[in-house]
Amino acid sequence: MSRVFFPAAVNEPLGASTSRPPWRYLAMLASVLLLMLTGTVAVLLASTPTAIVKKGDAFATFGKHASWVTIAVLALLVVLNRDYRSWRRWAPALVVVATLTLVLVQFAGRTSGGSKRWLDFGLFNVQPSELAKFALVIGVASFLDQRRYFLDRLDRVTVPISIWVAIVCGLIYIQRDLSTALIIGIIALGMMWAAGIPVKHLAPLIGTGMLLGGFLILSESYRRARVVAFFNPSDDIEGSSWQVTQGLLSLARGGFKGTGLGGGHAEWGWVPAADTDFVFAVVGEQLGFLGALPVVILLGTFIVAGFRTAQGAPDVFGSLLAAGISIWFLVQMAVNLLGVLGSLPITGVTLPFISYGGTSLILNAIAAGLLLNIARQST
Repeated sequence: MSRVFFPAAVNEPLGASTSRPPWRYLAMLASVLLLMLTGTVAVLLASTPTAIVKKGDAFATFGKHASWVTIAVLALLVVLNRDYRSWRRWAPALVVVATLTLVLVQFAGRTSGGSKRWLDFGLFNVQPSELAKFALVIGVASFLDQRRYFLDRLDRVTVPISIWVAIVCGLIYIQRDLSTALIIGIIALGMMWAAGIPVKHLAPLIGTGMLLGGFLILSESYRRARVVAFFNPSDDIEGSSWQVTQGLLSLARGGFKGTGLGGGHAEWGWVPAADTDFVFAVVGEQLGFLGALPVVILLGTFIVAGFRTAQGAPDVFGSLLAAGISIWFLVQMAVNLLGVLGSLPITGVTLPFISYGGTSLILNAIAAGLLLNIARQST
């Protein structure tokens, strides 16, 4: 019936768990805490010079991020100790709220860098597209679980999910955030495949998505410039290729051992978005290969253990929820790292738990708490 969970898991009673947490739970918990600690240090290193120039306070950006990390850790611990099944009843409300905030941002959103993606609440800003990712995994997992005996019915499963995902992706695309829209589409397709929806139903969606994505990429000049820069980075080094070129130079300067803490050049404005999209370049430059590799290993450990959790979850909802969260982190990590390494066009996607950003960090922590709760109850 499903490609993700073992059939035996379906027949286990709700709440079934081992006498002690499985090894993957401990590995995942340690990984996510170490990643947030690493991200705090990385943001401090990446933001100090620019914070002095722009705000007159070396710790302005770091202070905000430290506050968000504190909130994220508390949120993770709260969610970790709450049964993941309780989130099922909130799935419809989350879907509605996520959709409405995406609509609201078009009318009352804050514009930055030519994009209107944030809702300003004075003390803090909220990015609805990040909330949409979280609502997606819970909403789709709940919907697929409820209709798991009708997975071969286009009208009962595939079409309803596709319509809502198309609406969400369209609203995000209007925000000039095509990369997040594509990521949400990939997460939805991955969860539908994991649930056991026939490939013949998914193939038209994949084909349509690829064609439409290619058309939308080429429809905007700045996106075309990124694609050209990806294939011919030396043609416009001081323009569209500047960010990726400087990022690669930073990694090259770091070499094996790194330049040492505070000894890099990326954070001095040479690499745009050094504390968000390209924070891995700062880590690689100052800590070198020896410091950057553990970050990848920790992320990989969390994601692989997440997929293992999906296989051993106590029920179908937990299995699909674990799969959706794992796909989310896998895709986002791959898009960010491959962009920094010049193996994909730059997208502006953040690195989970490492990059500066309040909404993404807190929602990532909540999603991690959900996954940890499932892992603690897994076989």
